Amino acid sequence: MIRDFFLDKFEYDHACNKEWIKCVIDHEDKIDRFIISNFSHLINVHHRWISRLEGILAESGIHDVFYPEDWLRLCTDNFLKTENYLEHADFEGIIHYYNDDGLPLEKDAIDILYHILNHSNYHRAQIAMQLRKLDITPPSLNFIAYR
Repeated sequence: MIRDFFLDKFEYDHACNKEWIKCVIDHEDKIDRFIISNFSHLINVHHRWISRLEGILAESGIHDVFYPEDWLRLCTDNFLKTENYLEHADFEGIIHYYNDDGLPLEKDAIDILYHILNHSNYHRAQIAMQLRKLDITPPSLNFIAYR
């Protein structure tokens, strides 16, 4: 049940990312550094947390910048790794990891999964505000409309 709940929400998250990537690429001539760095950060944080859940080192830093033409590949990779994790996750498990300062920490796996989703929505909302400032209509964030 928990697996199905999170799989559904990560499918929505991935669908949103694909729409947002299309929007940015369609308006690439107007897109500014804020949008590129924030969407890159969204990708990096998802990658960082799914790597921690899998017990492996992340390949990118949270502030590494990627170009829009690479975003779909990176988002799809994050989604597939998340989907794979969800297939055999211990949802009662505690994840032990190190933060960026090297301090050992631990969090519930469920809280990490929720954080990934919440963090992505937060940054898509920030990007939406910036798109509007640039006279670009952002894609919808409405989960109910997605269903």
